[in-house]
Amino acid sequence: MLLDEQFLKRLERLRLMVKTQPRGRPGGTHHAPRAGMSLEFTDYKEYSPGDDFRYVDWKVYGRLDRLLIKVFTREQDLPIYLLIDKSSSMEIGGKLLYGLRLAAALGYLGLKELDRVGAYPFASRVEGGLPPHSGPRQIFQLFRYLEGVRPGGRTDLDGALEGFAAQRREPGLLVLLSDMLTPQGYERGLSHLLYRRFTVIILQLLASEDLEPRPQGAVRLEDAEEGGRPFELEMDERAIRAYQELLRAYLQSLEQFCLAHKIEYLRLPVTTPLESAIFEMLGERRVVR
Repeated sequence: MLLDEQFLKRLERLRLMVKTQPRGRPGGTHHAPRAGMSLEFTDYKEYSPGDDFRYVDWKVYGRLDRLLIKVFTREQDLPIYLLIDKSSSMEIGGKLLYGLRLAAALGYLGLKELDRVGAYPFASRVEGGLPPHSGPRQIFQLFRYLEGVRPGGRTDLDGALEGFAAQRREPGLLVLLSDMLTPQGYERGLSHLLYRRFTVIILQLLASEDLEPRPQGAVRLEDAEEGGRPFELEMDERAIRAYQELLRAYLQSLEQFCLAHKIEYLRLPVTTPLESAIFEMLGERRVVR
């Protein structure tokens, strides 16, 4: 089981927060401002010619001699898409299992708020997946589906994200769980999602092997995804420093891209306890509250 009952009880105190509200269907607990479309009052606005007089607050007019219109909210559900990188590199250091547990937790938060949640594993492309639905039954289906995901395939973030954006007609919140380590790039795929009006959160999952490889002397390396010819390398301090400099530059570039495009980005070492990742790190970034 990905999450135990005690952990799920702790999640009951949290909500998944969305900074940009995509369009949704009536039913959930995320809100979008509309004048006079429900009974939940949120704010006032100055009266403008053409506004409905039924929503003028006459008590305020009597006190302030100002015509103010009540602004309400219409409740709407939010489609939440959990995209989980299942490529072969995600097997290193337990990244896939960590991502599946994190996806289960975030999916649970969305479903308890009556949103629709779906899950889509991918490598070079998104194949199949669990379509977004709401309700208690979807919680069990989501957990069962995630437990069946197995690693395999070559990473192609651009291709997978571009294909997903083209297939989904309804935008929503898209949570991308991946190590983001792809030679093909990610910019084009993420740009397609933004063009299609998805709100994107990237949770980059990195193993200790990714961040701090240890000197091992002469080693024989084999690409976990490409299946190419193995090659020998002297993994000494100099080689590791060169690797870490390249990795640092890559991570900085990814972070700057996300900042420029208003994508929520959080780097998560998979050695971080899941509770700390959700209650502290995601809480500090106001992804959950």
